Amino acid sequence: MTFEKIENKHKSIIEIAKKYMNSINDKEHDINHMEDVVNYTKELLEKIELDIDKEVCIISAYWHDVGRCKDSGMHEKISAEMLKEELEKNKYDNEFISKCYQAIENHKWNMNPKTVEGLLIKDADKLSWIGPKRWLNCIENKQNLDEIVKLLPRLKKEFLHFEESKKIYDRDIVNLVGILYKEMFHN
Repeated sequence: MTFEKIENKHKSIIEIAKKYMNSINDKEHDINHMEDVVNYTKELLEKIELDIDKEVCIISAYWHDVGRCKDSGMHEKISAEMLKEELEKNKYDNEFISKCYQAIENHKWNMNPKTVEGLLIKDADKLSWIGPKRWLNCIENKQNLDEIVKLLPRLKKEFLHFEESKKIYDRDIVNLVGILYKEMFHN
């Protein structure tokens, strides 16, 4: 199934996630971040040659940080619970609900996802740390980027699971440096 068909099939669930993400006032984890994670998820799904549930990954990418609207400390569990409730309300089957839950519940830096979908969501989420939208948004809003800067040298080696993710990192870190250079010296 194409990404467009998946997104059309789950349009109402995705719209709810977008609504929540628009309410978050954290420039590192706002709707731009969600869009980056969705885009990295799609790119990884196209490149990784494993049996991965694309629908679970797409829905999970949209919902992975929704819980931040309630609590950023335990947001991954809250996000998984919120999605579970929404899917149950909309009569999704239990297996799909469980797979989405598992894909979201362990995506933080120090956590280890238990499913291939969870590993993919975690990689997409971590790749978004080098997303240009996030950096430009944080710079524009004068958000402190010290923690991100400290993690960048460790990101590829310690936190990315798939070789495809590491190749994307190599490509996009160069793009990010170019964008930041342009932003600093040519604006």
